[in-house]
Amino acid sequence: MTIRRCLRPHAVIVYALALLLWATGCTSQDASSSPASTPSPLKGSELAKVRGSLTEQKRLFQAEQELRAACMAQRGQVYRPARWHRPSPPDPTQDPRRGDDVELRRRHGYGAAPSEASPQAGRDPNAAHLRSLSKSRQQRYGHALSGTPQHRISVRLPDRSVAFMNEDGCVARTEKHLYGDLRTWLKAQMVAINVETEVLRLVSDDKRLRHTEEPWRRCMRESGHTYRTPEAARTAATAVREETEKSKSTRGKNSKVPEDIAIAVADAQCDRHVGRAKLVRSLDHHYRDQVARTRSEEIVTYRTLRTRGLISLGSGPPSY
Repeated sequence: MTIRRCLRPHAVIVYALALLLWATGCTSQDASSSPASTPSPLKGSELAKVRGSLTEQKRLFQAEQELRAACMAQRGQVYRPARWHRPSPPDPTQDPRRGDDVELRRRHGYGAAPSEASPQAGRDPNAAHLRSLSKSRQQRYGHALSGTPQHRISVRLPDRSVAFMNEDGCVARTEKHLYGDLRTWLKAQMVAINVETEVLRLVSDDKRLRHTEEPWRRCMRESGHTYRTPEAARTAATAVREETEKSKSTRGKNSKVPEDIAIAVADAQCDRHVGRAKLVRSLDHHYRDQVARTRSEEIVTYRTLRTRGLISLGSGPPSY
């Protein structure tokens, strides 16, 4: 599939020409059993399973890549199928529900700085080929893969943003073969794969969470740190760590606690003192149940169409 960006209100989701992999930050339990014909609605605690098992994810990803390559070959274009990579498990240091985990902060701080993060697995195998083409051939390649604006379809999503794709491209032809009606698939997919983002946004926007910021600030001042919000503390600590790495300073020199770790530990202690992460856990549970209810139709449709795709894998290649 093409890359799907997490949605923001009023944003327009564009199917990019760039040949990027669709990477997911969610994990699910693996399973080798055949898919049920009619998936049941998910509970709030099961939203991470929206994409199905790892086996199902791999089979569909590989099928999409192979079908896309076959479609492009029929159009006289070279497309190298990307390799599927098992999603990385979520980083606990980035989970706001664990903001009061003092020992986690003492061991790992806020996690790896951006410069230390490992590069995303599965780089685009077609990037070099695309760069080697002239501008006119790049345009033809893009039209073959992603389609043309004259054949654009669009759907309005629940957050009032718009998602669109060009139905004459190989990306769309592949997805139509696997999942059926493109408008139905596009809407269901864009809603379903962003449920985790929607929960996070609802939690972050809750006024009750903002009410914890002033007592958190007072606690941090007493610890010798002056930051307006936990996000500001994290940003400052990350900058300190990056600067330390750039200057090749020795972390922990003279048994002194590194500054970024000191900030992270104070943050966790104050978080625990004011009950911020405890509130986040409660809100997360509440909004997961809410999103599971309000997006139930799209989630069931998405899972049903993915089941259709899995079943269709034995029906032979399509005629493009």
